[in-house]
Amino acid sequence: MGNVVIVCPHSGREISTGIEMDAESFGKLPDVAVRSRCPDCGMQHAWWTREAKLQDGGEKAVSSEHSPNGAIAP
Repeated sequence: MGNVVIVCPHSGREISTGIEMDAESFGKLPDVAVRSRCPDCGMQHAWWTREAKLQDGGEKAVSSEHSPNGAIAP
């Protein structure tokens, strides 16, 4: 399981969306707009799933860019 992270547009830092999932499910996410409250600045940010990354234990981030077959792009 990993954390879905986005970049806070105010601080420029990666922040957790509070969403946890496995890499296979993350790679199958449709490209939709989502809103999350930012733990960094306290504001609510709108973001697209294509802009998110999956961070595994805080070490490895995987982009949500989708390939035609639904696999995670390298």
